[in-house]
Amino acid sequence: MQENIGKRIARLRQERGWTQQDLANRLAISRVAMSHIEMELSLPSERTITLLAGLFKLAPYKLVEGTTYPAAKAERLPPGACCYTSFELDLALLENDLVWLAQLQGRREGNLAYWQRAVWEKWQPHLEQWELETVDTWERSKLLEARRRLSAACQPGG
Repeated sequence: MQENIGKRIARLRQERGWTQQDLANRLAISRVAMSHIEMELSLPSERTITLLAGLFKLAPYKLVEGTTYPAAKAERLPPGACCYTSFELDLALLENDLVWLAQLQGRREGNLAYWQRAVWEKWQPHLEQWELETVDTWERSKLLEARRRLSAACQPGG
């Protein structure tokens, strides 16, 4: 039996802990439009399906596979979608730097304080800029955690 496309979108959204407003903000649509998609009062366009697939880290065809989404529209979907934001990329790069700093702490050679300062000076301005630009609640929580981890890793004795 086919799953309703709106219900699938709602389920995937809820699995990530996002509200309709959170998802609507990421898609640049209104919360009401998002609600209409989930209740299947309106059918999402190929563009919207592609954007949703990227947000859910799926290929567009996987998002609609086994659903009520029309086959004629599904055939026009691109094979892939962008799955990561520049914010997520920055978090991954920061994580690499923090892991590297942690590895340095156990060594005698090298100047740990110098590298802690360098990592702090590199990432603190990035995180401040993200704080100005971020409106999404999930991103805000990740940003707070990144700031906490950066402070802990770059403080003397941290």
